[in-house]
Amino acid sequence: MRREALGEAQFDIARNGTLVYAPGVDAAVGRLAGLKAGGVPEPLPMDAGDFQRYDLSPNRRYMAVSTPGAEGYELRIHDLRDGQHFTWLRGEYIGQPLWSPDGEELLITMGDSTRWSILGGSPGPGTRPDTVFRGEWDALAPDLSNYHDAHTVIGRIYPASVSVRFNPAVKPTQFDTVLTGSSFASLSPSGRLIAYQTSEGQVIVTSFPVAGRRRQVAAGGAEPLWLTPTTVIYRSGVSWYTVRVDPDTGEPQGAPTFWARDPRFSDTSGWSNRLGHDGGIIYLQGPEQTSASYLRVIPNWVAQMKAAVDGASR
Repeated sequence: MRREALGEAQFDIARNGTLVYAPGVDAAVGRLAGLKAGGVPEPLPMDAGDFQRYDLSPNRRYMAVSTPGAEGYELRIHDLRDGQHFTWLRGEYIGQPLWSPDGEELLITMGDSTRWSILGGSPGPGTRPDTVFRGEWDALAPDLSNYHDAHTVIGRIYPASVSVRFNPAVKPTQFDTVLTGSSFASLSPSGRLIAYQTSEGQVIVTSFPVAGRRRQVAAGGAEPLWLTPTTVIYRSGVSWYTVRVDPDTGEPQGAPTFWARDPRFSDTSGWSNRLGHDGGIIYLQGPEQTSASYLRVIPNWVAQMKAAVDGASR
């Protein structure tokens, strides 16, 4: 049975118990790939997996991935130079990992049924991270979006569509609201502008730390990133587009232009494309089969399963 990248299995059950489903592969299992303007995807030197959230270190050596494990989630660190990896953390839930700008430390959100935490440290076998913040689970926990510098991290509170900032070096940690009706926010290299996706699916650039005039970069798009100090890249479906902007005001300098496309792009939870730190991006590339060519129908499937369960319990 085909399963999409975000976990949806392609099936339905009729009221009379008939099962219909699309046969196929598990699209959630893929390979992380790099892509540049107009180029072809190049798989990174690591095995395929169910990588739900990921980030590449600025020196392009280490890949941090959050992936389902045997018991909960695992945060794995892959060394792209020698092909080795190790599991740094395990937990009921592990959110978006973010490398610091110097590539020395990693920030991560973790949670269980009662509490959630933001942890940070230099990952290595046998080392443990420090606790940046810890809160009750009934409080809204920000997932991490942008580790701009040692004193500025941007996060998003997903259910409320609020972008916040905090200083990981200051205790107690305080979260300040930056934007409402927003997600996937990222700061420009100068730190004077912030790009984000609105709840309606627009791509907007405005000033930071105080939002000023909101300038629309794209009427429809997702997950904007600063490719350069003057270039914002965003995704629409399985294609990416770039827009040049004024680095001081955020004013778009012309219409969006096509950048690249990959029909095998896999839309993972959280950020689905990250910077490749080489003028390109990285993302999860799914299997070659991108859709099912036919459907299978099993009449009276529910009745058959009930009979099988009753027979096994005797």
